[in-house]
Amino acid sequence: MRASILMVLPLLFLFVTTTYPQGKEEVINPSPMELEAVEELNKGTELMLKGEYKNAIEFLKKAIDLNPEFSEAYYNLGISYEQLGRHKDAIEMLRKTIELSPDNANAYYALGYAYYQKRKYKQAIDAFENTVRLKPNNAFAFRKLGSAYVKVGKKDKAREQYQVLKQLDNQLSEELFREISND
Repeated sequence: MRASILMVLPLLFLFVTTTYPQGKEEVINPSPMELEAVEELNKGTELMLKGEYKNAIEFLKKAIDLNPEFSEAYYNLGISYEQLGRHKDAIEMLRKTIELSPDNANAYYALGYAYYQKRKYKQAIDAFENTVRLKPNNAFAFRKLGSAYVKVGKKDKAREQYQVLKQLDNQLSEELFREISND
């Protein structure tokens, strides 16, 4: 699967508006370093969209240096590492993304994918389980989750994923069915 599906779009706004439960709005004025971090993220993201993952890494690292709490930069860095086959580095960056943004379903999916590529299926299962918990209509996550269950010998759990997947995507469910049947 192409990582472009997993990528975060560049941040386009210089000011962020947050609405509070009381109905008031507050405009948060980012610091110059935060703005520079957004610029570096945007440069890195543009390179990623062109498939230039190695070149993107420099800008994404700069964004993190400027704003160590910038989860989007960690996420894109993790995706870049994954695209370059640097699974261990990808896992580290994606785990940091999740630490900063625990409800980021895309980060969990990418983490599961990285673990799957390293044949760490139990960790992949945990990550994919979190993905489907946060995004219950993510057919790709159910597909990979089912596949990981097959790899660890839990065909009954894989069949459960197949049943859900039948409702979401016929082609992916057929692929999983064949994998369950052939193992």
